[in-house]
Amino acid sequence: MSVLPGLAPVWDYRLFAAYLRLNFRLRGREVSGLENLPETGAVIVAANHVSLVDPPFIGSTMELVRHTRYLAKGELFRLPVAGWVLRRWGVIPVDRARGDVGAVRRAVSVLRQEGCILVFPEGTRSRGGVPGRPKSGVSLLARESGACVVPARVWDTDRWLGPGKMRLRFGRPFRYDEDGSREGDRRFAERVMREIFSLQAGA
Repeated sequence: MSVLPGLAPVWDYRLFAAYLRLNFRLRGREVSGLENLPETGAVIVAANHVSLVDPPFIGSTMELVRHTRYLAKGELFRLPVAGWVLRRWGVIPVDRARGDVGAVRRAVSVLRQEGCILVFPEGTRSRGGVPGRPKSGVSLLARESGACVVPARVWDTDRWLGPGKMRLRFGRPFRYDEDGSREGDRRFAERVMREIFSLQAGA
């Protein structure tokens, strides 16, 4: 069943993504580095998280290149309408209170089928542009799937209703290169955050 009658979920998602891109363009947005997003193969896009606008802003932009799946906090799935829509569009719920092995397995399965997933390594929104401590999930996904990681950074999405432009930049892809230990996963997750916050708008 589709959100829009007669359309498969992937297509009504793409229509919604097109609507979002138009909306963001009218409000003001600047995107750079989209050529760094591979058109094929397993890809993890790892981004910083400033506001609730980040997932639709980043995801609708990525849809210009390829279809993208999301990981989202499980609380959103308890909302009557939002939860139904998220399930129809294949968003993967994550229980942040516990280590959600099931969510990781589903995400790895998508990546092993050469899919693309958007994740926020901090696990929640950060404030004031200061990086939060990354969770190990991004390392686990990259290690188990062999997917490349594309860093992405957003600016000013917390002021999307105000003056000025929201900005988004994608960086160059890289791969997991640690030894698979817990310490190695920690180092890689920290590298992911460094790569994200090394990106400069419009550079």
